[in-house]
Amino acid sequence: MFKIEGVYHDVDPYWSTEKARGLYTFVYVTEGTVVYFIENKQIELEKGECLWIPDNLYRAWKNHETKTHRKYTVLFSTETHTLDFPLPFPKKDQLFRYTPRNLAYFEQRLSFLYVQWLGKRTYYEHLSSNILSELLLLISQERFEQNASPEKEKLVRKLQEYILYNFRENITIDELSKMAGISPNYVTVLFKEVIGVTPIQYLHQTRVNMAWNLFNNTQMTVKEAAEYLGYCDQSYFNRMFKKWMGIPPSQASSNKK
Repeated sequence: MFKIEGVYHDVDPYWSTEKARGLYTFVYVTEGTVVYFIENKQIELEKGECLWIPDNLYRAWKNHETKTHRKYTVLFSTETHTLDFPLPFPKKDQLFRYTPRNLAYFEQRLSFLYVQWLGKRTYYEHLSSNILSELLLLISQERFEQNASPEKEKLVRKLQEYILYNFRENITIDELSKMAGISPNYVTVLFKEVIGVTPIQYLHQTRVNMAWNLFNNTQMTVKEAAEYLGYCDQSYFNRMFKKWMGIPPSQASSNKK
């Protein structure tokens, strides 16, 4: 089981960190580019990428010279000298870099983890540990199930990109079906095979993730955010937000600084 020592959400940071080691580190970049220094190796980590840093390696990071970034970082240890479930990571002294399939879901789960860690509600330590375990196991599952053909992957990534650029619109399965040139049923099956969720689930995840950013970085009300994100029915938006984030949007909105 993991013992989390810290959860951080860096939004356009202007600082850097000195080299340190002794804890496992999981990094997930949600925007831009960040530069990591692991021992004598320099890595430019891009949006959508995660990085596993073993506890015996020195780590540090700084801002990219021309790009800002946003990222989640989880520092943790284990209660034993070895991890208690199999993961497809390299040996102890090696890094692991990966781009998950369902970027929106990863960002949402890390957002929820961050909320739990800051709020320190009852059982937050166990819940936080379970969320981290879930994300690492999802990576493990993806790597062991990379069976999608290049053609399927290319087609689904095209649909995924379309959703990401048009998530405020009323996107339908029929619309995606015409774009892909396949039946509506197969669009759903294929998308879930590659991404892990249906296109409509992915659409709501993307909207909810944007709502979370709006609540933290703008003065939008829940009603304004719902309308901005394409929800005609605010109660439906409320249900979707709570389903994916675990808390109602009113609570997320009231927590902004």
